[in-house]
Amino acid sequence: SSGINAEYGGISMSYPVAACYIHEFSVVTHRTSGIVMFQIVGVLGGIYVCVCSLFVMELEEGWRWELALTLLPALLTLIALHFADESPRYYVANGQYEKALGVLQNMARWNGRELPEMTLPTEVESHSNSYFEVYKQPYTRMSVIVSIIQFSWSWCMTGITYFIPDAMSYSYCYLSDFFTSTYTDQHGCTLYTTTEYFFYLAFTVLAIPGLFLGGFCVEYFGRKLTALWTFWILTGLYMALLVCINYSVTIAISALAYTTLGTVTILIWVLSPELYPSYMRTTSNGILSTFNRLGAAGGAFFTEYVDPYSMQLTVSTYIVLSLITAIACLFINCETKGSYLKDTRSETSSYGAAGTPQSEANGSPTTDKHGRVAEIPNVEESKTNGDLYLCTDYANY
Repeated sequence: SSGINAEYGGISMSYPVAACYIHEFSVVTHRTSGIVMFQIVGVLGGIYVCVCSLFVMELEEGWRWELALTLLPALLTLIALHFADESPRYYVANGQYEKALGVLQNMARWNGRELPEMTLPTEVESHSNSYFEVYKQPYTRMSVIVSIIQFSWSWCMTGITYFIPDAMSYSYCYLSDFFTSTYTDQHGCTLYTTTEYFFYLAFTVLAIPGLFLGGFCVEYFGRKLTALWTFWILTGLYMALLVCINYSVTIAISALAYTTLGTVTILIWVLSPELYPSYMRTTSNGILSTFNRLGAAGGAFFTEYVDPYSMQLTVSTYIVLSLITAIACLFINCETKGSYLKDTRSETSSYGAAGTPQSEANGSPTTDKHGRVAEIPNVEESKTNGDLYLCTDYANY
């Protein structure tokens, strides 16, 4: 048990780190596509686990074979990481400018390009990287909202994954009339049948169109509208699950919900790293991801103990959580679409309300201190909808 918990904890730790790593190596136009590919590889891992389960879980001590087979991708990842460079933004944030330049030169060489002339900072900005800073101004509002999104998404994702097998077992919406349900062996262990493993496999594959849809939505509609509409859609889908028409409709609605949750997956891992400067980006995303794990644990625990008595109550929790999250998304007051990543707190202080950099307001070129041109949303449109560029309260900083 301790070994399994340690393995799962390591995987949970790697997710926010990997998302930040991809952001810090990607240009603005490729940032979302990098996250989409990252998540698709994760889905392929889920497919690999389902296929392995089909062949080994019915063997004696099949769970040992399962753990051994899942160890192979981890070993390949460990080897590959030895050839990966550290993020140049991490080096810059910690004053290691020569190392940052070396990484950029490697990147230029791999892409067959010449590294353009650039000026790196001459001194590092002093800062503290407190675990509590993520919920302090100027990040309070967005940190709270993203925490709610992470918790709700993970609770619902875990719950809907177990929904179909449990519906088979407890005769919800007539599924037990058509499908073979789980059974309990002589040791009291609940075993999944081949049919249920195929459902897990099918639902895992259904995440792929959701990931591509998420990539399109966050780039075309923006992070704010994607967050808002996906949770309103999820609320409606979960309400429809309370109305049992027949097993085909129940499966179709569950599949749509799972695909929509795939869209939320992209939203989370694109938006979260964009909210914070480099010196606190990974720490902040790690803290926000704890709500992800709490949601997964809560969803699994609740589903396990409540489904035998009332699956309607389980579905009702999905409705309540999605509705609360949809309402929370109404308070998102910013849009990070098209923005470059921030390296220090002082960079955020050069931006004012309504998407307008202070340098532009003063008539000077719209660039940051490193000469990067800021990609900003339409100013008049931002004034209309009240957006704050880069999602922080600049009035106090």
